Amino acid sequence: MVGSRSPRIHRAGVHAATARAWVPLMGDVGRGVVRRLRGGTRSPTRPRFADWESEPSFSDATWVIGRPPGTLLASAPMRLMGGSGGINRATAWRIEYVTTDARGRTITATGAYLHSHSPWRGGARPVIAFAPSTQGVAPHCDPSWSMSVGMSVSLRGPVDVVASYELPAVTALLASGAHVVLTDYPRDPDLGWQLYCDHPSGGHALLDAVRAARQLHLPESAPVGCWGFSQGGAAVGWALEYPGYAPDVSPVAAVIGAPPSRLDDVLAHVDGSLVTGVLSYAVAGLLVVSPEIRAEILTALTPEGLDHVTADLATCAVSSVFTSGWRGTHRWTHAGVPLGELLDDLPHVSAEFDARRLGWGTPSVPVLLWGSRHDDVVPVAQVRELRDTWRAAGADVTWYEDRSLRVPGRTGANHFGPYYRHLTRNVGWLLDQLRR
Repeated sequence: MVGSRSPRIHRAGVHAATARAWVPLMGDVGRGVVRRLRGGTRSPTRPRFADWESEPSFSDATWVIGRPPGTLLASAPMRLMGGSGGINRATAWRIEYVTTDARGRTITATGAYLHSHSPWRGGARPVIAFAPSTQGVAPHCDPSWSMSVGMSVSLRGPVDVVASYELPAVTALLASGAHVVLTDYPRDPDLGWQLYCDHPSGGHALLDAVRAARQLHLPESAPVGCWGFSQGGAAVGWALEYPGYAPDVSPVAAVIGAPPSRLDDVLAHVDGSLVTGVLSYAVAGLLVVSPEIRAEILTALTPEGLDHVTADLATCAVSSVFTSGWRGTHRWTHAGVPLGELLDDLPHVSAEFDARRLGWGTPSVPVLLWGSRHDDVVPVAQVRELRDTWRAAGADVTWYEDRSLRVPGRTGANHFGPYYRHLTRNVGWLLDQLRR
C-alpha cells in the first residue's frame, strides 16, 4: 500500500521525505512544536461556564497499570439537561473508567451513565451504548459535560460555543425507557488530546463504558443496543466488527449513521467547507499515534497551519466555524496542497488511515446503516461501499439513504439534517430489535 503511493509523495513535495529524516530529531525539534500546539489546548482549569461550577471534576487522562479494561475508577452525579422532566426522567452519573487504545495500552476515559426511570414496554429493560458525533476535542467539549448545560457561549478569548446536539437522541432513548451509556472518547495521557476518529480506540471505549456502568447501577442482564452517528457511527462499526475485544458485552442490534469508514476521503471532502475544523481534530488524533507520524505532519505544516490547528483544538466544534469555516487548507502546508490531500501522501499517516478503515470485519447482529445522498461531511459513496462489503460477508444490514434536496453552501446541513429528520424512525427500529 505504501509503495503504491510513492508518486503522490513526490507530487506533494519533498516535505514527506524530509519528515522521515526528522524522526531521530523529534526529541529536540518536534517537541517544541508539540508544546506550541499543546499550549493552545490545555489550561490549568476548565472554562468557567457558570453552569459547570458544581459539576464533578476528574483528573486528566492517565496511563493505567494492573487494572483491566472496563474497571470503574470514579463516578459522580451529573446534571442532565432534560433529565428531570416527566417523560425523560433519569438519574445521571459521570464516570471515569479504564479502557484500551488501538495500540493495546490501558488508559483512563470518561463518559456518562444515564439511568432511565421511564416505563419500558417489552422484555428486559435495555441499555444503549451511545457513541457521540464530533463535539470538539477540547476537554470542555466532552458530551458528559455539555449535556449538563445544553448550550453555552464563552466570549472570553476566542468565541467558544458548547452545544450538546446529541441531547435529542439521548432524551428520546431515555423517554422510551432505555438506559444510556456514552463515552467521551479517550485522550492521550501525554498530550491530553482526544484520540479523534481513532475507530479502534473509540470502539473499545464504548464497550468498556458499558462494563464500567455495570459496576454502578446498570443490571448486567440488560440487553445492549448500539447507537452512533458520524464519528460515533465509525466507533460502533468497529465495536461490531471486532466483538472479541469485549465478549461479555454482546450487542443485540445497532443503528449506524454516516460513519467515516475511510477517513482520508472525508478529510478531502470537507476541506474548504464550514466544518474545515475537523481537519485539525484529525491532525491531533494522528499526532499522538507515533513519532513517525508526528515527524511527517509537523514538518509539513506552515506556521499559519499550526495557528489554525491550535485555534481549532482549543474550542468546540460549533466554534471552529469562526476559526476555519469555509477556508481552504492549501496555505496550511509547505507544499501548497490541501491538508487532507497531503496527509494521504504521507506513508505512515496513510498506513494509519488504512488501519482505521471499516470493512475488515463483519457485524454479527442486525444493523440499520444509513447515509445521505448529498452529505457534505461524509461522502455517501463510502457508506454505500461499507454496506456492500458487510452484506457480501453475510451481515444483516438494513439500508436507508436520505434523498432530500441538497442544501447549498457546504454548511454541514446535509450531514446533520437527516440525522434529526429520521431520529424517531431510527430509534423505533433499534427499540423494536431490543424487544424481540
